[in-house]
Parts: sequence; C-alpha cells; structure tokens
Amino acid sequence: MKYPFIALWLIIIGVTLSAAAPAATEIFHPLTHDCATTNNVPAGKPTIYLISSSSQYDESIIGEIETVFRRQGYAVDSRYLDQHPTPLGYVNTDDIRAATLIKALTDDNVKYLWFVRGGSGALNLYPYLYRSRYKIAASSPKVLIGFSDVTVLHHFINNVIKWPSVHGILASYNREMYDVRKDEQVSMYSSIPQIFRTVANGMTYTGIEPLNLPAFAGGQGIVNGGNLTLMQSLFSTRYEKSYADKVLLMEDTGVTYKQLDRTLHQLEYMKNFRPKAVIFGQFYPIGADKKERDLNRYVLQDFARRVNFPVYYYPEFGHGKTNQPFILGQRMTIQCNKHYRYCSLTQPPINAASSA
Repeated sequence: MKYPFIALWLIIIGVTLSAAAPAATEIFHPLTHDCATTNNVPAGKPTIYLISSSSQYDESIIGEIETVFRRQGYAVDSRYLDQHPTPLGYVNTDDIRAATLIKALTDDNVKYLWFVRGGSGALNLYPYLYRSRYKIAASSPKVLIGFSDVTVLHHFINNVIKWPSVHGILASYNREMYDVRKDEQVSMYSSIPQIFRTVANGMTYTGIEPLNLPAFAGGQGIVNGGNLTLMQSLFSTRYEKSYADKVLLMEDTGVTYKQLDRTLHQLEYMKNFRPKAVIFGQFYPIGADKKERDLNRYVLQDFARRVNFPVYYYPEFGHGKTNQPFILGQRMTIQCNKHYRYCSLTQPPINAASSA
C-alpha cells in the first residue's frame, strides 16, 4: 500500500468513533425477555430472608424455594415464616402478621426480605406498620421484593419509611421455581438473578409504547404503584400520598375489561390524581385470546386519550409469564424519540444517590 501509515490511522479513528457513538438511537425497539441492561451479580451474596404476610401458602414448596436459592449461591433464612391460617385464608391473624413483619423490618441482619406469595390481607397491616414507623425507619434499610398484594407494603416502605424496594417476582413464582414444579406460569420467564442485577446496576427497558400525545415528551419521576386494586384500596384514606412527583406502575389480575374501565374513570375523576406518568402493565390473564387482549388495550388507550398526562403501555410486568422488575421509590427517566415508535425507561441502582 502506498500510504500504510495513513490507512492504519483511518482504521483506528473509525473504530474509535464507532465505539464512542451514542447508543440512544439503538435502544428504541420492542423488548425481548430478560433484557435489563445489567452486569454480573456482585460477589459476596447476601442471605435471603423469606416472609409471607398475605394469603396462605403451600408449605410444601418452602423446601423447594430454599433449594432454588441455594443453587444460586444464596443462604436462606425462613425464621419469619409463621403460618397458622385464619378463616379468611390469611397466613395468620392481623396482629401476628404485623408483628412478624415489623420484627423482620427492624432486624439489622436482614438486607433482602423476599415474599413467598401475595393474595390478599396486607392492607390490614398498614395501621400496625404506621404506628411502628419510627422504629422501622431507625433500623438498617431493607430491600423488599414481591408484587401483587405486596403493593400495599411497598407503598408504606417507599412513602413513609423512604426505602426503595423491588416490584418483581415472588419467591414461589419465577423461572427457577417453574423449572422445578412446572405448574404455575406466572413469572415463568423472569429469574432470580435478574432481581439482583437490577438492584446492583439499575436497568434500561425498551419497547415502552406511548398511548397519548403527552407521552412522546418523556419525563421523569419517582416510581410507585403496582397492583391497581391495592392502589385503589388506599384512595381517600389517611394513608394515601401525593401523586404529583410519581411515575405510577399499574397492573392487575382477575378484573374484567368493564371493571377496569370503571376504575380508570375513577382515576380520571379524582381531584388529586395528576402523576408525572402512568405505565400500564398486563391486565389480561395468561392464555387470553386476541379479542380479550384487544379489549383490555382499548380500555387503556381510551383512558390515555381522556387525560393530559403521559400514559404508556408495557405488558411485560404483572401477573403474566414475564414480570420485569422495577425499583420502587427510585427515580425513573423515560426517553422518547420522534423517529421511533417505542420509548425507553431507565432507573439507577438502589444504592445510587438519586434514590428517594
């Protein structure tokens, strides 16, 4: 070659520019399963403390849960599992469930508190927790992990105690437990390691669909919410908090599209409901046909059309086969680009200074 030095220089410059090019133009595409942008789980894995504060669980699965976590390299402690089912099917009486949860929340040895299942009954514990709020806040921060009925407990931890937590898989419903039991499809594509990668590194999700014009502007706020029925149970109570700075996640199960439509009209009519954004997850049941999925989508899109704040659709969290984790009580940034159909959202790790 006549000018070998120049050719080599051009090759180096080209590689450098390619590596330095911004990745933002490449992230606006539909999501595939388990695509949180994360690194490896950190060394020195912590002990997982199991707890269940809502509906009765199948005690025969506890040994399997412990085995699954140990295979992942985690020690497991089940001292906070205390089940003596009540006539309503709760794991224990309200006062005992509350006392057990408060004991776990004030145990400085606990870092990760993972719920075995959801169901119902957690709302009953809120007064007990609130009376113990100063005692709980004085203890070392814990990361609560779960969804469904755990939504009420997240609300307390995020908004009263000011700890972040994880809206994600239950200890009994996840990819690893599905591999063992093959009997429950909820969260069957979402894994235990993904939770820890999200906690340690934050995440970026793509494939977030804007449902109205305000959504294309993007935005940011503190993530709250979860199961819509549980969120609704706090409306107009003394425990309801301001929505003004919140990005609200909403998902549900076992509700018809007509019931969902009624609830969303209630949201629209509320005097104080002006969040930074709403992100809808999955509302249709596993196995729903196209007609049912389309009806649910129609209800969500009709709500988005009627309100003047950003509304997005991301059916990759909730009671479906995929249940992507979110960090509640943590800031989220939503980015959209006029050249792409989908938006992206990003959250920093739990220990970042930007957490609420």
